[in-house]
Parts: sequence; structure tokens; C-alpha cells
Amino acid sequence: MPTAPARRVDVCRRERVPRWLKAWALLAVVAAMTFSIARLSRNSTIVPAGVFLGALAGPLAFAVWLTDRTRVGRSVAPDVLFGTWIVGGGAAILFAGVFESPYFFDPAGPGYLWVALVEEIAKVLVPLTMYVVVRRLRSVPQALALAIATAAGFATFESMAYALEALDESLGAARRVLFERGIVTPFGHLPWTAIATVVAARPWQADGQIRLTGRALWGLCAVITLHAAWNVALAQRGWWWCMAPVSALVTVVLFRRVVLAVRYEGPYVEPADRRSATP
Repeated sequence: MPTAPARRVDVCRRERVPRWLKAWALLAVVAAMTFSIARLSRNSTIVPAGVFLGALAGPLAFAVWLTDRTRVGRSVAPDVLFGTWIVGGGAAILFAGVFESPYFFDPAGPGYLWVALVEEIAKVLVPLTMYVVVRRLRSVPQALALAIATAAGFATFESMAYALEALDESLGAARRVLFERGIVTPFGHLPWTAIATVVAARPWQADGQIRLTGRALWGLCAVITLHAAWNVALAQRGWWWCMAPVSALVTVVLFRRVVLAVRYEGPYVEPADRRSATP
């Protein structure tokens, strides 16, 4: 009668599967099923849903992994995080769309650096603005949580844009775009925004003053450089590909040294109860 111990072992094994992997697999499977059903049924109206789910898989998995390591997701109320993901990511996309338009962007000039500069500034604007304006959010863990939410929204919307553009070629091309961007998530937008935000918030919290000094801005300068190197590698190809693994390696090292040192030890922050007191 060894059935009971076997069941206990199976439960333990299921519990050992990381939450980030569960989140990624769930979204990836549902996205793949959506694309398959769209092709088999010849119903293209559901393709945008598959694009959204596929674009969200990588950023959500990374955010779950980070908050399981640092607990920063507990430092900000979930409604604020969700709003920051939607509004902050949307605002970052809007900012990048304006400053990467032909009015400001000249492909003949230093385009790779300009795109990196615009996008990295776009992603830190919302979390750092919230840090400055909202006093109850002035801590490094909270700044990190808001940065990851904004970057996740930006990365999701940007992946959707590239995938929808790839649909002009084929459904397979859109799937390939989503898969590739999901794989590079740990080396791109989310860790870069986290590095820049933590580097800025840490001295501000320690000094009790918000000043744009070199001590607070070196992280932003570093991730702009890493982003520009990544852009060059993807666009130029050939021997320029060597810049991609170098950028990824430096990103991982900086992320481990700067971001993973942050940890939230306080209580879970619940949504604010804004109901008026009983008269």
C-alpha cells in the first residue's frame, strides 16, 4: 500500500517548480494555443489576444522571479503596481514614440545611442517621479517594485508592436518575435530599468535629499550604454554580434550586485481603504 508516500513525493515535486516558471509556461501555452486555434479555425480576430499573452510571458515571469527573491512586490499595494504597469508602461511607450519619431530621430545620425537614451529615460520617468512626489513610496524596495512594473509594461507593449508588425509577414514570424524577446527578457528592459532606478534611489534615501548627482546617475548612464551596444549588435550583425553577449554579461553582473542586494522585510502593503469614516 505505498500509494500515500508516492502522493506526498508528487506534491513536493510540484511545490519545487518555481513560480516564475509556472507563470511563463501558463502564458506561453495559452498564447501558443491561441495562435494554433486562430490558424486552424481561420479566425484571425483572436490573434491579438495571443500576441498580448506571448508578449506578457517573459516580463511577468521575470517580475515574479525578482519579487520572490527580494519580496519587493509586497512593498507596494497591488492596485498601485497594476496601475503602474498599465499607465507607467503606456506613458513610457508614448514618450519613446514621440522622441523616436522623425521629428527627433535621424537614422543617419547616432541612432542606436538616441534610441537607447530615449527608452531608458522613458522607463525611469514614472518610478522616479512617483518616488519624488509620493512620500509614502520613498524607499529603495518600493522604487524597485515600481521600476519593474513600468519596465514590464513597456516591454510588453513594445513586444506587441513588433509582433503585430511581423504579422504582415506571417503568423510564424510573429511567434518567433515573441519567443526571441521573451528569451532575452533577463538581459534587457527590466534589469536595465531596475539598475538605473536602484542606483538613483539608494543615495537619495541615504542622504534624505533628491539630487541629480553623478552618484545617482551612473546607473542610468551604464544601462544606456548597454542598451546602445545591444542595438548595434542586433542591427549590424556580423562581428558586431560579439557585443550582445558582452552586454548581457555586464547586465547580469550589475543586476546581481546592485539590484539583488535590495530586500523588503516589512509587512504586505494592502490597497488603501478610501472609504469615508462613519459619521
